[in-house]
Amino acid sequence: MKKFVVFILFMVLPLIGGKISAFISGNMSAEYVNMIQPVYSPPGYVFPIVWIILYLLMGFGSWLVYQKAIKQNTNPENYLRPYGIQLALNYLWSPVFFGIGAFWVGSWLAIALAAAVLWMIIVFSHISKLAAYLQIPYLLWALFACYLSFGVALLNS
Repeated sequence: MKKFVVFILFMVLPLIGGKISAFISGNMSAEYVNMIQPVYSPPGYVFPIVWIILYLLMGFGSWLVYQKAIKQNTNPENYLRPYGIQLALNYLWSPVFFGIGAFWVGSWLAIALAAAVLWMIIVFSHISKLAAYLQIPYLLWALFACYLSFGVALLNS
């Protein structure tokens, strides 16, 4: 039972944090519609779908890393530190970009987030290749988010 509870905690942590971040950010969908968008900007309804999938992949990957570290009698924090840092940057991006409308700061934050995701993938790969591979869609989305963020900043400043 304890293992199941731990699994559920790993799965819901990113989802809950994402929901809190979105709540703090205000009405992002209304703001998104009113912005001048760069080419290839997806419709607003795509974002929540993608983020739910990415948060579930993050949660599962971090759980795999935690389980593998426990089995190897190593400290899971050594492998989960980059995960926590990228998650904090992830949660910060929406309030900065949408909440206070700091498009340029948010754009540079998106770069930091993409770098942190890459770091997380590298660290995850040292203990679980599967956990690392599961984060590749997230890295691709983070890079796309960099493009969108800078595009919005350029077009709306």
